[in-house]
Amino acid sequence: MTTEELEKLLQDRFDMRLPDLIAALKALPAHRPWAANLTAQEARLLDDAGFVEDPEAYAEIAADAIAHMARLYRTAYKAAEVKDGLGVNDSRVRQRRAAHTLWAIDDDGTWVYPAVQFEVIDAGRDKPLKLKLVRGLDQVLPHLLTKGLHPTAIAGFLMTPQLELRIANQPTTVREWLLAGGSVEPVLQFLEIGEWAAR
Repeated sequence: MTTEELEKLLQDRFDMRLPDLIAALKALPAHRPWAANLTAQEARLLDDAGFVEDPEAYAEIAADAIAHMARLYRTAYKAAEVKDGLGVNDSRVRQRRAAHTLWAIDDDGTWVYPAVQFEVIDAGRDKPLKLKLVRGLDQVLPHLLTKGLHPTAIAGFLMTPQLELRIANQPTTVREWLLAGGSVEPVLQFLEIGEWAAR
């Protein structure tokens, strides 16, 4: 298969560019099955409990993570776009990234900012892009970004419907909840519960 064929397949099947795939693969933790060797007794206990090895499971999880990471990279804004979109200077963008009130991911040595954290205020053809951080995320992001979570986990937290967050009696995502004017408190409570459960 040629590089051109691979690029065409990625675009046609996944709406993904080759650089997005490469960046996503670099973000995926290395799979080292030998690093988790079990004793014969531990393996037998797991087998007896029905936890048998499934080589395809890792491939499915990895493919899903790669697709999600590639989507994060493909839709992310560059630092200059964030600066201009928010109407701030470069220094302020760096300060907010360092303070964990803006979420950035490393794209081969360059910081990019996942689009999920922003609300697009105006993006007309002849108008410059205007962005606004989703209301309340400046309080939520520091809790998420200091945990060392994978970017797909952070995006999943923001974009997965939660039973406890309801709009018109329907479960909604953290992002939708905050955009609709919902209180930040229940979101912060989810994070506290997660911290407690992880101890």
